[in-house]
Amino acid sequence: MGELAKIDSFRKELALAETIEQIKLLGDAALAYQFIIQRQGANKNKIDEIGEFNIEVECKKAEWLDTFYPHGATRYRPRNSKVKVPNENLKMPVTKKESARARKIKKFKKEKPEEFEKIKSKIKEDKNTILNINSLAKEINKNERKDKEINENKPSGTQVAIIKKADCLSIIDEVKPIDLLITDPPYFTDGDFTEHISKYLKKVKKTGQAYVFIGSDPQEVSAYINLNSGGLYLEQILIWNYNNTGQRQPNERYTSNYQICLYYRGTDAPLINKPADGKEQYACQTINAPDGRIGDRYHKWQKPIELIERLIRNSSNEGDFIFDPFAGSGTIILAGAKLGRIAHGCEIDQDAINICIERGCISE
Repeated sequence: MGELAKIDSFRKELALAETIEQIKLLGDAALAYQFIIQRQGANKNKIDEIGEFNIEVECKKAEWLDTFYPHGATRYRPRNSKVKVPNENLKMPVTKKESARARKIKKFKKEKPEEFEKIKSKIKEDKNTILNINSLAKEINKNERKDKEINENKPSGTQVAIIKKADCLSIIDEVKPIDLLITDPPYFTDGDFTEHISKYLKKVKKTGQAYVFIGSDPQEVSAYINLNSGGLYLEQILIWNYNNTGQRQPNERYTSNYQICLYYRGTDAPLINKPADGKEQYACQTINAPDGRIGDRYHKWQKPIELIERLIRNSSNEGDFIFDPFAGSGTIILAGAKLGRIAHGCEIDQDAINICIERGCISE
């Protein structure tokens, strides 16, 4: 029997299935069949077609659970039934994790059909990923985390985050004097950007401050420490520490789980607004990276918005002008607008700008 005929027979059986045991058996059989033809070298389209069937199995499983276990694992009773059941029947015939996954897939498919199809297409286009329940659930979870992050960090006040597509040096004369510069330029592995940073530090007011994130390579650190910062002086070297790194290094180097942040002050800059106690007073700030250093992020070196918010609160006031010449995915300017600052940035990569807009920035 060919692959498509086999899947058609699975679908006919699924349509007739009435119990959770029958539904689970069909799902297990399909998974086993998917594994076998994958080992036999079947093309990805045929393997993914079985993945499509497994999605149907999960939705059918969710329908059955919604009918007989509408309240989850702890309150069993067929819907509209007033008949009490023995305690041994309280437990669902599937695990909590399996129940939650099936219901999440069914709900996402119903409420966001276009996103659902996009996720499936993304998995199918990835040569290294097979369409199955685990890969689908993983992508749905990523989508939900991104939606949550966007909703939580969209500016809600009068200020908006402005992003402009431009090379930062080409527009430097257009940028007005800066109250607070926060930026994360590319590391030396991608080129030397010390000249860019030097010119933007000179745009910061005497009453202003600046934070520049850099890599930990000794050559890079030396170059930034010795650059011409105009009227600003290097006040302190700060450390951002994250404990969820996934980047293992060769044995000749220690695995890096931190990043350096250079803190500059203008000659007339006010004192830092940091609290007298609590986490924000320390030069070493420990906040995990968004979704882990090997997890799903908008940008490879995306900073946690909580970290950026601390710097903004400590070194500026509402209505101050914040600028980021290397805006990336927009975290810095979004945090600024969220806290009532006039937040602008520029970026040359169109894909990054699209992400900025998706997260709530306004393109200029």
